[in-house]
Amino acid sequence: MYKIPKNLSEDIKRFGILSKKYLKKDIETVQFKSFRVSMGVYEQRKNEVYMLRIRTVGGVIYPNQFLEVINIALRHNSNLLHITTRQELQIQNLELKEIQSILYELQNIGLTTKGSGGNTIRNILVSYNSGITNDEIFDTTSHAMDLTTKLLSEQDSYLLPRKMKIAFSSNDKQIYYAAVNDLGFVAKIKNGEKGFMIYVGGCGGSKPSIGYLLFDFVPESELFVVSEAVKKMFSEYGDRKHRSMARIRYIFSKFGKEKVISIIKKYYYLAKKEVSPFIPKKKEKKELVINYTPINIELDEDYKIWEKRYTIKQKQIGYVAVLIPFLLGDIHLKSAKYIKMLKNLLYFILQFGNDTVRFTTTQNIQLRNIPIVALPELYLLIKNIVPDTMDPLVINNIVCCSGADICRLGICLSRGLAIAIMDKLKNTKEKFDILEDVRIHISGCHNSCSQQILADIGFAGRILKNNRIYPAYFVYIGANRSNNFNLAELIGNISARDIPEYIVSLFISYLRVRSEYKDFSFYLKNGGKERAIQLLTNYQKIPSFEENENYYFDWNSNAVFSILNKKDAECSAELFDRVNTDLIYIDRIKEILKTEKNVEKINKHLYSIIYLSSRMLLLTIGIDPKTKKDVFDLFFQHFFDSKLVESKYSILLKQAKDNENSYFSIYKKDIYFFYDSVMKLYDKICNSLELKNEKVLNADRKLNKMSCKKKIKDLRGIVCPMNFVQVKMQLELMQSGEKLEIWIDDGPPINNIPNSIQCEGHQILDQIFVENYWKLVIKKK
Repeated sequence: MYKIPKNLSEDIKRFGILSKKYLKKDIETVQFKSFRVSMGVYEQRKNEVYMLRIRTVGGVIYPNQFLEVINIALRHNSNLLHITTRQELQIQNLELKEIQSILYELQNIGLTTKGSGGNTIRNILVSYNSGITNDEIFDTTSHAMDLTTKLLSEQDSYLLPRKMKIAFSSNDKQIYYAAVNDLGFVAKIKNGEKGFMIYVGGCGGSKPSIGYLLFDFVPESELFVVSEAVKKMFSEYGDRKHRSMARIRYIFSKFGKEKVISIIKKYYYLAKKEVSPFIPKKKEKKELVINYTPINIELDEDYKIWEKRYTIKQKQIGYVAVLIPFLLGDIHLKSAKYIKMLKNLLYFILQFGNDTVRFTTTQNIQLRNIPIVALPELYLLIKNIVPDTMDPLVINNIVCCSGADICRLGICLSRGLAIAIMDKLKNTKEKFDILEDVRIHISGCHNSCSQQILADIGFAGRILKNNRIYPAYFVYIGANRSNNFNLAELIGNISARDIPEYIVSLFISYLRVRSEYKDFSFYLKNGGKERAIQLLTNYQKIPSFEENENYYFDWNSNAVFSILNKKDAECSAELFDRVNTDLIYIDRIKEILKTEKNVEKINKHLYSIIYLSSRMLLLTIGIDPKTKKDVFDLFFQHFFDSKLVESKYSILLKQAKDNENSYFSIYKKDIYFFYDSVMKLYDKICNSLELKNEKVLNADRKLNKMSCKKKIKDLRGIVCPMNFVQVKMQLELMQSGEKLEIWIDDGPPINNIPNSIQCEGHQILDQIFVENYWKLVIKKK
């Protein structure tokens, strides 16, 4: 198990202080959120309902820890645990006031949430079969644990441009764990020495990519060295200004493969001199001892089917690994009877040691090191907990993100779709056991939380329009997770309503010819993909709402599909959080100045009023200055030149721009008048960010008079909420009924802006994904 960082208690204490201040509204949301998320605490779709994400490296959790997590959740009124595709365990549906206590309680059992969110090193993946199969090179679990311990202890692991994901592949024939993460280690032995093949720059997000080969082999002693080199490179060259461009793969896009690899190697050679080598712990080679007395159990035919589907023999003689499927990764804690049965299972497992429980990337639980003779008793325990344990693996291995049920970025109700697919497969007479290795992955938006690009059949939620909008999905086909690894290919779109039938049709098309192919993956590579595309054409004609209204309802929803139901409009709110932060600081400064006697401090405070007043007003018109010089230059351009602010104050800003250490005390009265002038202008800006200066607006309208043709505004590279503000300002210059086409980045912009625009009363006529960005056509209200 990894070791808890030494400063964790201080972080939990700080979390408690900030959460109390946040609840009392003594600090702004943005300030609290930045620390909260880095501690692995996320707000769910419902306001002020939270979940926390426990770091379980490689899915490893001890049975006694798992038992205590259940008790912790119950003590703090949570009714749901959730297994993620990154092998973590979440405690969901929490009130903020409960979380500090939970963090301490997790610390007491050797677990933490620190760094499992935000711009940090995320939970490290390891194949859940690592250490128990004959086809692996070596077990990489301990490497992931030790690397986690090191990275958790380093402050710069929490100050990255964005998240950094790491994964280990124990089998060089299945490198996909490593190849689609920012940094990937593939187990390799060269000349009798353990080591790794290294990949860097992979990503499974909304723009997936396979990593670049950094080293064909490095000895395991350089595990820490390579990690430090890549982290340093990312910290130095990652794009901190544009969140949507802040992953390692974008550094490769910007500078090219050869240059980035040369930069990493420069840090690598420096790290070899400074970073301590990885020294593997010496393990005593001892065989597992079967210390279990079987009980007499009459076995039925169902047991044999279950054993064939859900157990594999380990390389350790006499032991097996068992997969326990949990519907979409959910472990419900609502029934006292269910909780008791779940605990009884864990108490039973506890007798076989600590290394017996792992969370899988398919959101299930694997039990390992189980004596074969204990299987009948274990079967009875599992059967009571998971009634669907008799279903074929293709059903119970369906991977699904939280979707719009819980996630604030969700577009479609992916969980409802997953259940509809399961029901369709269960109610089809075909035998699907032959498809045990087939993977169906569903994401509720175009991000890749369910890793649809690693699926045989993958889906990513989107919005399409007929006579009105309806829930739909991108369709991905044919990932190869073994030799010659490749990502699934995007082949088209389909309505949410048609997906279950489409999947069954594709499976049946394979089953009819299965004798000609070794498996489903081979079928897709040799004609099956073309068949999948052909079948997709059968579902492109969507009936109107009047013809069949079901297409306009998402799965498991009683409301007509609407983007307004999917997410909160956070663009304006985020902007005003930033503006209010400046205003709060100015108010505090003015209070300090009432009693301050030190002239040097007075000058600094007065300069801050000039600077913050200027920056705050720029933010309200969609301009986000990057430097102090930008603040003053842009203020001159947008407020003095347009006569929105009286030019008599320009001398103050020129003085502040030229020398922030000037003697501002002599201008104190004028500085206060300047601030009052700024506030009067600010007060003219309503919550919809409209600048109420008709003289200027009429002049701008005249200059920007538009024909019937739509105007195009390229907002790619501009982060939220500034992109939304610029849309607002552009629409302000337009006449009712005119059309504006905007181009925005994937990710947060497309997740936030459409809903914010519709909340303002404007109409979105079209929303199209083009290569790596989105086109939106807006009709002004």
